[in-house]
Amino acid sequence: MPFVRATKLNAYQVLARKIIVHARTSFLIPIFQRLYGWAPAGIRLAELQGLPPGTLGRGVDDLLARYGLQLIPRYEDHDLKHVLLGYDMMPEDELKLKAFTLGNGDWSLTCVGFLLFAVLTPEGWPGLLRHYRRGRRVPPVFHWRLANYAAHDLARLRQSIGLRVSAAKS
Repeated sequence: MPFVRATKLNAYQVLARKIIVHARTSFLIPIFQRLYGWAPAGIRLAELQGLPPGTLGRGVDDLLARYGLQLIPRYEDHDLKHVLLGYDMMPEDELKLKAFTLGNGDWSLTCVGFLLFAVLTPEGWPGLLRHYRRGRRVPPVFHWRLANYAAHDLARLRQSIGLRVSAAKS
């Protein structure tokens, strides 16, 4: 999917985003597959597709379909956070999501490690602090499992944790 922004990126910014995307798709996801094996995900994609619009699970399915992705075992919970918290799958949003989850209490190697890619995008550093603080204000969701919340109404889940999704975009 092409990268769309309101402002034009310089050559370095374009390259940095390509590195982040490449790291995620060609490096990190295969590592997760090796670490966690090919065991089935906690929930199947067909189950998500059968859920009504407006549910968290259907939102995950729609997001994955938009990017041509599949569920990866033990990574589906990361995809839940994209939808629940309102972050897209573009490089900036991946970094914002990691800053949020770090603030929310996720100090895992994968969270901190991926957030290190922020060194490539210094123009986004001020925003990452806002997303970290946003994560600190929200009750812990970093441990939520898609299998447990897929059928829940997305708007109600967001309301239950006091989340304003529009804040994810800034």
